[in-house]
Amino acid sequence: MPAEAAIGFVTSGMTMAVGGAGGVQEPDAIIEALARRFEAKGDPADLTLLFPMRTGASEGRGTSRLAMRGMVSRLIGGSIWPVGVPDFVRAIHDGAFEAYNLSIGLVYAMLEAAAAGRPGVVTRAGLDTYLDPVMGGGALNARSTGKLVDSVRIDGERLLYYRALPVDVAIIRGSVADEDGNIGVAGEPSVCGPLLLAQAARANGGKVIAQVSRIVPRHTLPPHDVRVPGHLVDALVVHESQEQVAGARFDARLAEAGATTALDVPPVPEGPRLAILRRCLLELAPGCTAVIGMGLPALLPRLAHHEGVLERLNFSVEHGVVGGVNGISMGGSVFPISYAPSAIIDAADQLRGYAGGVPDLAFLGVGEIDPQGNINVSRFGDRIPGSGGFVDITSGIRRLVFTLEAGPKASRKFVPELQHRTFSASEAQRRGQQVIYVTEEGVMRLVAAGLEITEYAPGSDPRQLASLTGARVSELAQQMPSACFEGTSMNLSVLWSEGGAR
Repeated sequence: MPAEAAIGFVTSGMTMAVGGAGGVQEPDAIIEALARRFEAKGDPADLTLLFPMRTGASEGRGTSRLAMRGMVSRLIGGSIWPVGVPDFVRAIHDGAFEAYNLSIGLVYAMLEAAAAGRPGVVTRAGLDTYLDPVMGGGALNARSTGKLVDSVRIDGERLLYYRALPVDVAIIRGSVADEDGNIGVAGEPSVCGPLLLAQAARANGGKVIAQVSRIVPRHTLPPHDVRVPGHLVDALVVHESQEQVAGARFDARLAEAGATTALDVPPVPEGPRLAILRRCLLELAPGCTAVIGMGLPALLPRLAHHEGVLERLNFSVEHGVVGGVNGISMGGSVFPISYAPSAIIDAADQLRGYAGGVPDLAFLGVGEIDPQGNINVSRFGDRIPGSGGFVDITSGIRRLVFTLEAGPKASRKFVPELQHRTFSASEAQRRGQQVIYVTEEGVMRLVAAGLEITEYAPGSDPRQLASLTGARVSELAQQMPSACFEGTSMNLSVLWSEGGAR
């Protein structure tokens, strides 16, 4: 049915869950129809807007299109907005509605609990961070007094209890549907929870609206391509000009297998960032499975490609994509995709594995860091990027590598006190995680007393880094490998072939 008819399932006061991530899997035609109806009639109003990941590649698209006063009374999101302060974020600061930022994986877990008829989920994830009730429970403004998170004790251990999130209507997207409503995702470059959102809605007696680019005859869609079976779908909206990624109709390399060696990957420019990335690669070994986060770590596949070792590693991102060359590494601006991926699983499944510590290690960016090693990536003054999958990754994976430049902007990074705590150093110590922080000036590790410098750049004085960061210099501190700073390559492929180690 037309989008204008399908949105008739959305009425005032409902909880509406929206799928997608940035410019990927955005159900844009349905969202636009909702926004136009509210502009014309003031309906639907007072919605609880729920999204595991922010949808829409730019301001005025996706979830930011729903920023009109009165349309939303409560927001629960895993990621809010990556840069700048759009109208939606200004409305949060103005107290126009309740607003909560939880981690993406925890939002999925809360939806899974709703879909399974469970009261919620109990976990260690979020302890001693902004998600902990003693630090705000994810609330983003004074109006947000609801309790989504509680502190509980089980067998003497303090844990966090996140309540299930029932859904009245789910808005999802796929590539294609058949006449029975089965939703296929074969052309999607990432898959962000469509089945889970649909199940959470139907378990609550709610409705499911799906957007696709076309409908094919029944019995022609391969069963393995179907991600959401038709019995869960109440309305299909066909959007013939649906974009695979914001600004682009279709690129087969984002959804099909292929050798990364055939890709034209730009090199990493000379400079501090190259030195940091090279040092990060030395934390890997053939066969490693590694998570890469937004920012500088997203360039690691690019460097691994030029070192000739990418095909011997397994990089993945929280949006469900495994292998290939990340969109940022290819010189683009879209993170939740890879060129020539080896697998595309659901983001909810990917994050569940991260929370359980399945990958060998994770490489993550840093917004702010204090002398104790705590990190903020979720809130900076008026900007609210949100935590994304950061809490899930850092709560579960046993080896963490944080990356940051110690250059001209270092005073913004190294601070005496964080504006928001997204990573707890004390919790990492309690869980026995191995944590290092890599800069172009040196490498620090997390110890009980805070940051300790273990390596320093050739020709530098480690006391300078200590003065900048508040770290102490280890008595065993040594020079960073010169290969991080010299030559056109580290010859890592040769080193690995010879069985050599750093």
